[in-house]
Amino acid sequence: MPVHNVASTIHECIESIIQQTVSHFELIVVDDGSSDSSKTLLEDYARSDKRIKLISTPQQGIVKALNLGLQHCNGNYIARMDGDDVMHPQRLEKQVEFLEQHPELGLIGSLVQGIPQTTQYQQWSNSLVTNESIREEIFVESPIMHPTFFAKHELFEQLGGYCAHPWAEDYDFLLRAYQLDVRFGKVNDFLVKKRDSLTRLSRVDWRYKRPAMFKAKVHYFLKMGFLENKKGVVIAGTGPSGRKIASIFQKQSIPVLGFVDNHPGPPDRTVMDIPAYGFTEDQLDRDLPDFFLERFKNMFIISAVGNEEGRSQLQKLLDHASGDIKTKLIRFI
Repeated sequence: MPVHNVASTIHECIESIIQQTVSHFELIVVDDGSSDSSKTLLEDYARSDKRIKLISTPQQGIVKALNLGLQHCNGNYIARMDGDDVMHPQRLEKQVEFLEQHPELGLIGSLVQGIPQTTQYQQWSNSLVTNESIREEIFVESPIMHPTFFAKHELFEQLGGYCAHPWAEDYDFLLRAYQLDVRFGKVNDFLVKKRDSLTRLSRVDWRYKRPAMFKAKVHYFLKMGFLENKKGVVIAGTGPSGRKIASIFQKQSIPVLGFVDNHPGPPDRTVMDIPAYGFTEDQLDRDLPDFFLERFKNMFIISAVGNEEGRSQLQKLLDHASGDIKTKLIRFI
């Protein structure tokens, strides 16, 4: 558990850990150069409970703090936690039991309850419980909340711990696990209360912002060989997100063959000097134009459509395509 300036929340967090129904555990806390009273409070806990081991370092960032903590872990299982979140009393017990009952799974999480309220992102994450649903949505956002991560020690060793990239370390970890065909799952129960504050790292650090996450998605999309023997990609959505994704692909020398959305324009419409095709509602009830079928046959369509209605229309568009088009829709938002 890496911490930095969590004096206002660390008491509730630590108490939720030491009151677990599973008593045989070690808590490795890495204080990453806190300037408040976090270190003093943690020292008090470490003196009173031999299961707690405190490591204090100058501030070096969350990736180095996470990997330093991993180096000191001795258990068969590793559970992630953040210093401003709260565990359900049976969190460890239920996750151990779940993983032992499902040995085919490599990395699991749980549902989360938001503090002070559950966010839209948390609701989306909570809707993804099975390996199939998690893998299906892996390029949308990080589908397993980081403080709910639970896996055997050997998985963290297999993946080499956490990596420093210009995007979120937890999402990177999941994408690398996905690349290795690790199977995912979740305890279908609320085992962690996750605090959402304006100063939380995920809200203030640029590595957790949408442009950085797009870079991670494109990086692994290419690294996993999705575009082998493909001419390029098509971007669904011509708004800021669609244009940003297009520019990232272009910087990786991947041709963007076109844009598509449900806002028809003139026949020669372009976006970023790339042909843009729009379809009206009535066209969703009949076959797509022949030029579209032929031009984008066997392509990937990267969805940058933010609203659910627009995504539904896009899927309906593809569902009406002829059987040999074999177009695959991948959601990036």
